[in-house]
Amino acid sequence: MEANRKDTIPAEAPKLKDSALRQALTPTEPLKLPSNFAHVTLRRIERERIERERREHVIALVTVAVCLLLGLAAIGFFYGATLLAAFQTMFHQSESFGLIPAIAFCFLFFALLNHFLRRRYA
Repeated sequence: MEANRKDTIPAEAPKLKDSALRQALTPTEPLKLPSNFAHVTLRRIERERIERERREHVIALVTVAVCLLLGLAAIGFFYGATLLAAFQTMFHQSESFGLIPAIAFCFLFFALLNHFLRRRYA
């Protein structure tokens, strides 16, 4: 069988192998880059940065939401009966409602001030 293999390999095979190696090792012409390569690369890097920031922002929001829900659940579990009794007492006493409009006005004022300052200086 080996005799058949030797018969099928041409005598020029070592020369072809040497020329293929020589051709692979010879330096070729420098790689041509498109004229807007830097611009396209910078746009791709910027797009990747924005996607990474968006992903980090979503992860941060989810983390804050989970912590908030767990905190509210813990407060409800540990102090639920006490808070319920305090609210029932507050609703039965009319003088407690005198503070609610003032507190609501303060919240509205600070919310509007926050909105105005963010639009003006941010």
